[in-house]
Amino acid sequence: MSKNEIPYYWSSIDWRQLTEDYPPPPLFNSVMSARSDDEMRQIQESRFLARVADAWAVPFYRDRWSDAGLQPGDIRGLDDLEKIPTFTSEDIKHSIEEHPPFGNHQNFALDAMRTPLKIQSSGGTSGLPRPTLFDPVAWEVQAIQFARAFVAQGAEVGDILQITLTNSLANTAWCSSTAAMHWCGMIPLTTGSGAVTSSARQLELARSWGTSGWVAFGEYLKILAQEADRSGIDLKKDLSTRFIHTYLGVDTEGHLRDLLEDAWGVPVYDNYGTHEVGLIGYECAAKDGLHVNDDTAIVEIADSETGRILGPGHDGDIVVTSLHRSVPPIIRYDLKDRMRSSERAACACGARTTKLSGFLGRLDEMVKLRATSVYPRSAQDVVQGDARSTGEFLCVVENVGEGLGSRERMTVLIEQANDEDTAPLQEDMKHRLKSTFGVSVEVTIVPAGSLAPQTGLGGEGKVKRLLDRRGQAPSPV
Repeated sequence: MSKNEIPYYWSSIDWRQLTEDYPPPPLFNSVMSARSDDEMRQIQESRFLARVADAWAVPFYRDRWSDAGLQPGDIRGLDDLEKIPTFTSEDIKHSIEEHPPFGNHQNFALDAMRTPLKIQSSGGTSGLPRPTLFDPVAWEVQAIQFARAFVAQGAEVGDILQITLTNSLANTAWCSSTAAMHWCGMIPLTTGSGAVTSSARQLELARSWGTSGWVAFGEYLKILAQEADRSGIDLKKDLSTRFIHTYLGVDTEGHLRDLLEDAWGVPVYDNYGTHEVGLIGYECAAKDGLHVNDDTAIVEIADSETGRILGPGHDGDIVVTSLHRSVPPIIRYDLKDRMRSSERAACACGARTTKLSGFLGRLDEMVKLRATSVYPRSAQDVVQGDARSTGEFLCVVENVGEGLGSRERMTVLIEQANDEDTAPLQEDMKHRLKSTFGVSVEVTIVPAGSLAPQTGLGGEGKVKRLLDRRGQAPSPV
């Protein structure tokens, strides 16, 4: 028998206090609309200072902040936020490598095991996945974030929510199922991805059991629509779907959303989050930007080059500080995702929050071509907007030439939906992508379905849109 007392989950949280601090639906909208900007800032500042106090006891932060010239007491409120240095996922990776098993930002939570813990992680597309520990507060608050989104997007008590992401190391599926069962009275149907439950069976279950809402990546929703067409299932008549919760990626012109809404006949809602902080932003029925869960996160938009914080309306890197996480604290985490924020304002849905634009690209996928910054995922709008393509693409970057004549070249591989002459689509894509990227790129048209092995379409996790071959030997010009 263990010498330590078992930390039972049910007694590890003051549940009444949790729901007062982080109101679940249907209370969230009314609570947020009743709070003035000053009241909201006071709540954020109080929680921020509590997290700063937590962080000073954690070696990862104490060392970084001390190296930056900070001392305990220097951070007195949100006005001092910019004094704190940011960190990135690379810093977390280094922390884990130098201080196994989980890094000096969270190893402390293992001591004495005073609270239940769970391990979740990033996708781990290169090397080991990036683990994050969750205590019960972090776990339940992230579920509340998702529950707020589901209800804002049309969920009702008793609805079946079909979750087509697998309950695995990644936590989107876990957050969705916990939100459904714990915080909004839905019934989670955890089918997992197409690699776990075939697309044909996914549709059979949805039709037989009456799925009302879906959690799925946009690319997989397209696969389901194609399977429905092959199977003779009418998504609009044979299913009970009322809403879809997804992650649209770079869809500034709405091509992917329009495609999915036309196929499914229901509203499709965009969302944004990260496994360490949870669902940072979600769309409501108004579809007028993504509501930020202001009581759980402070969002800043920073200039990619200088790190200077930009005002509302400017594109930049999203820097997030978690207000609910103490295991581990997450303070000024530069996610390297490009977005745009707006001031806190009332929405037609009733909530009053800060809002974010949709996703605009990733800095760590940014490629410099002839002194121009190119974000590969921004090709999505162009490719999805042309009915001659399947909507699938892959940007391949490589070195060409040698010596002083060497340079970087990007070739965009685009799937064509039919067997017609490829030349017209190739020329049109070259012209449109030049306008989008601000620089010319090569375009190669490939057969439908041929990119899946490289992009991972239909498998687990996010679809890849960049293949970086710059570390390989240069190709001849």
